[in-house]
Amino acid sequence: MSHVIIEGLIAAVTPVNLLIVLFGTLIGVIIGALPGLGATTGIALLIPISYGMETSTALLLTAGIYMGAVYGGSITAIVIGIPGTPTSTATTLDGYPMAQQGRSLEALGASTMASSVGGFASALCLMFFTPLVSKVVLYFGVAEQFMLAMFGLSVIAISSRESFLKGLLGGFFGLALATVGYDPISGYDRFTFGADSLANGIPFMAIVIGLFGVSQTIAMAEEAKTVSSCSVLSGSAWDGAREVFRNYWITIKSTAIGLFLGATPGVGGGPANMIAYTAIANSSPDRDTFGKGNIKGVIAPEASNNATVGTALIPTLAFGIPGSTACAVVLGLLMLHGVDTGPKLFIDMPVTIYTFFWGLLFTCIALVIVCFPLLKFFAKVTVVPFQILVPNIIIFCVLGAFSLRGFLFDVFVAIVFGILGYFLRKAQYPMVCIVLGLVLGKLAETNLSRSLMIYKGLGFLINRPITLTLLILTIAIVVLPYVNLKSIRKRLEHKR
Repeated sequence: MSHVIIEGLIAAVTPVNLLIVLFGTLIGVIIGALPGLGATTGIALLIPISYGMETSTALLLTAGIYMGAVYGGSITAIVIGIPGTPTSTATTLDGYPMAQQGRSLEALGASTMASSVGGFASALCLMFFTPLVSKVVLYFGVAEQFMLAMFGLSVIAISSRESFLKGLLGGFFGLALATVGYDPISGYDRFTFGADSLANGIPFMAIVIGLFGVSQTIAMAEEAKTVSSCSVLSGSAWDGAREVFRNYWITIKSTAIGLFLGATPGVGGGPANMIAYTAIANSSPDRDTFGKGNIKGVIAPEASNNATVGTALIPTLAFGIPGSTACAVVLGLLMLHGVDTGPKLFIDMPVTIYTFFWGLLFTCIALVIVCFPLLKFFAKVTVVPFQILVPNIIIFCVLGAFSLRGFLFDVFVAIVFGILGYFLRKAQYPMVCIVLGLVLGKLAETNLSRSLMIYKGLGFLINRPITLTLLILTIAIVVLPYVNLKSIRKRLEHKR
């Protein structure tokens, strides 16, 4: 094993391969920063180009694009309030308020370093723990995935600190949106009203672009001011990077959440991003500052989403089961190059695979090398006059929504949800609850239907150890905060 790891390292550190990693990372960051694209699109565009490449070179380029694209979505999330990818949705919640306070450089620095740390941990996990983790993944069937989704949905109950009712309504609205389209089990259309464009559901990124991008732009135009309220940007990117290590416990916990959820097939970086954010926000002593520019709200989602990259590849490589949509495209690229996934992969092509693993590690270092010199230029967008910025952001939103599938319908969806999002913001409805319901709703529904068919009832909730554990945790996360609140009130009344 050790000699194969060393051979993979030697193959990865050649000047040509290192340049490939740097180039792939830069391309990935650009693709991730463009709303509507992301890692899946970036790797898909690579497939025809990689046909004439050596397998190891193609995999190193894939590593750079994959990791870079997952991080890249945070740039627009912070600078203009539009998540470039679904994996950066939660980053917007505190990253954009930091930009409004003139702290965009600090937020970008924290995002870059947290992404690098999370990605590095996932690459190490992929390299050294694939055999062990792959055994754990085998225990996660449809029942466990359903309860995992329900555990994620349970944080809706505590995500809205201002109004529990508004948070609950937002969550139900997201769940309702997730039911539009064909039924994953029966195949029948639901709530499509005969529109073929809705057969596959309402496009998620179009909704996100509308709720976060278009609505923010309308508010910016109404207020007639730049993103940042300060003409001079405060702090530096390195200040943000240092915060990642100062808040090391948050970085570790968020990375652990990403590693676990990444290894669970079908979950991916989107839910990990949201779950890590809400978990850290609701366990933090300064929880009231989240959503108002708390740097911990940037560190948590960014550490978690990049942490899913490596572990999502574990079921992909070990069993041929894609851990995410992007991994499904990686699987296609491997097949194009004649690579058969499964246990024989580490016997037939060990050096090539470990070269790929080293490429993922180097990509995390490349994120810092490539991105830190560019962060000042990204941050300057926040002080551009609104007369210039607003029309350009609207064009950016329209192009991002259209690029999803090439349908004008997606642009219409983004505009409608942008207007709706504007009024929801005015009424102080939490966007995080809507997105949580939307992200996890489909996952919960699909796996519940399959579980009921397989186990002939709800007995699987208590008959399977993992589902029972997750059920107890779900109930606890909903009930305990309110039990604690009542006990505090009783103590105060007793003291009076």
